[in-house]
Amino acid sequence: MPVIAVDMLHGRSEAAKAALARELTDAFQRTCGSARERIYVIIRDVTQENWAVGGEMCTNLPTYAPALEPVPSAAD
Repeated sequence: MPVIAVDMLHGRSEAAKAALARELTDAFQRTCGSARERIYVIIRDVTQENWAVGGEMCTNLPTYAPALEPVPSAAD
């Protein structure tokens, strides 16, 4: 039972997370050959208060907001 875990800053939509889960599942299945129903994806939303980049908390980095970047659609 493969488990793919993703930690990311909160703020993405349910649709974006669902697309991510599908894409990760597809990639794992293509690469490793597991059955789709046996591939688990865990997405953990982390607040900026609990995330640091370069030793600085994201709350101290006003220009750091990757959760607000556009998420490409599956068609892109």
